[in-house]
Amino acid sequence: MEPKILFKFFSWTLLFLTIVSSEETLKAKETQAQLPNILWIVAEDMSPHLGCYGHPDAHSPNIDALAKKGVVYQNAFATAPICAPARSTLATGLYATSLGTQHLRCEVKIPKSVVPLAIRMKQAGYFTTNTGKSDYNFNPKGIWDHWKRDAAPWRNRKPGQPFFSFINAGETHEGRINFIDRYKQATKELPASLKRDPTTITLPPFYPDTPEIRRIFAGMYDLSIIFDQKVGGIIKLLTEDGLLENTFVFIFSDHGNGLPRYKRWLNDSGLRVPLIIYFPERFKHLSPHPIGSKTDRLVSFVDFPATTLSLAGLEIPSILQGEPFMGRSAKKPRQYVFGARSRADDMFETSRSVFDGRYFYVKHFQPHLPYIQRSIVFQDQKSSLRELRKCYEAGSLDSRALKLWQTQKPFEELYDLKKDPHELNNLAGDSAFAQKKEQLSQALKQWIIDHRDSGLLTEAEYQNRAMERKVTPFEVVQDQRQFDLKATVEMAWKVGDSSISLNVLNRGLTHKESGVRYWSGVALSNSRLDELTQPVIQNLLSKLKDPSFSVRLVVCDILIRCPNTTESQKQRGLQALGEILSDDRRWLALEAASTVRRLGHRVKPLVPIIKKVIQKNESKPGSGKAYAGARRKYKDFNYASFTGWALEAAIKACGEN
Repeated sequence: MEPKILFKFFSWTLLFLTIVSSEETLKAKETQAQLPNILWIVAEDMSPHLGCYGHPDAHSPNIDALAKKGVVYQNAFATAPICAPARSTLATGLYATSLGTQHLRCEVKIPKSVVPLAIRMKQAGYFTTNTGKSDYNFNPKGIWDHWKRDAAPWRNRKPGQPFFSFINAGETHEGRINFIDRYKQATKELPASLKRDPTTITLPPFYPDTPEIRRIFAGMYDLSIIFDQKVGGIIKLLTEDGLLENTFVFIFSDHGNGLPRYKRWLNDSGLRVPLIIYFPERFKHLSPHPIGSKTDRLVSFVDFPATTLSLAGLEIPSILQGEPFMGRSAKKPRQYVFGARSRADDMFETSRSVFDGRYFYVKHFQPHLPYIQRSIVFQDQKSSLRELRKCYEAGSLDSRALKLWQTQKPFEELYDLKKDPHELNNLAGDSAFAQKKEQLSQALKQWIIDHRDSGLLTEAEYQNRAMERKVTPFEVVQDQRQFDLKATVEMAWKVGDSSISLNVLNRGLTHKESGVRYWSGVALSNSRLDELTQPVIQNLLSKLKDPSFSVRLVVCDILIRCPNTTESQKQRGLQALGEILSDDRRWLALEAASTVRRLGHRVKPLVPIIKKVIQKNESKPGSGKAYAGARRKYKDFNYASFTGWALEAAIKACGEN
């Protein structure tokens, strides 16, 4: 081909490609312009005490106005009654119990196969923003395009670019409810005419009726008014920018109120949240419910990411464990919602729940632990707990409020929320409800197995396995070859069941799966200590060198507390406990510290070791963080602090300074 002809050929080709490229860019921009914006406004620690839910003490005109142009979900549930595990699910669309992020606060690595929602939205062309905090129990670095406390973060995007924004509202957090100085600071600009009158508010029946409790609840409702005002301000900015009619607005909370029997409690009161979704006129066809209506449909946090993708018209990856409840890919209503309570701060716990729209069932795998454990978090810094403790010690609590202070929990709870919305009458032992209890129990067990619940291993166990195999906890637990979950669940289900023979539990101590061995020990420590014979005790002693440190810890606990062990056997348990407490693996030391705290005065011989571990976790002067009211400052606001707090409580129980 001649040079002139060749030049013309390449010129025309280049022109053609430029035109095609320009058309494709234009189409891409047009497609982006057609995509809806999606805004999540998330209150901290707030149950559905809003006007659109009919709460008698509510004043929420801004949220109520949005509700009239959207849908109010009356059965919306967090997956955990505390922030970080619940937010982990919101961030990923997977249950925290599957990821290993169910403990507050832990540090977990997630695999590349688990892509956070914000990244999926970013890949679809959305500008993604976070205002406030992340708190996912995994590293949030690189998830968001924009992470600042902007009033209108969407203004930082490119012209015409759709946005997905997460705005965290801390106005209702438990700190402002429980510390009077923080409450006064938060409400200093709230007109007196809007503040709730403590003498007229409605109290839940599981709280004593005292002036201080009334003040606390009135203050909590005042803070929800401030949240409503914040929502109004955000909507005003959206309207000024001409964006409201192209934006879905989700308004919800991360879990229930920041008070005892709400936050941290695996009850309806701890998991139920408000959820109001505003639908722009042009997108109202994406709602399965009439605009301005209320629905009893069950929805869970695990459904929120899939629903957001559905509203955006995006593909929903198979790895997501929730289902969209509106949008182009909306599924039929779910039959159950599930919840999980695991470690909170230094307080270990393993409880799971299921709700079918009427009956709420809870399975406690560690019923020997009280609802209120001896911990710095449950000491008297918080006004609500201080008042409850005062009433308890004065003997002025009735049976409904006394339940909080039981030294042990029932291993099963069942409530008919239609007749008993405050969960006061436990039906688990009522033969008339045996069939319903069995149905929910089996549904819960199947959910645990299907979603590979990492919480049936202790945190130390799955972290150690992940570290040894150089994988993530998710990969450890999802691999049936690495974790025999079915056998572990079967043994865990025996905890608290007095009909299970001692021989079955003793044999469980020799099972090849450490999870089975661990729950065998828990079952023995729960209510069978006085039945232990020397052959069983000798079997336990042999487990002080078990490959699983968590098995060793539960054995130490049994040997130290059992009335049938000799002083020499108790000393062997104490020695092994001290060795584990000194371990450099932070999650393991924390589990040991929690065991030490629960044992109280019995660990007095370990006080020199305890003091060394406290010192090891302390930060240099002036560089640490501390929980409000804590006497010491530690290296970080997770493992170091929680270990230190637990050990401080243990030293106090031993009568030491």
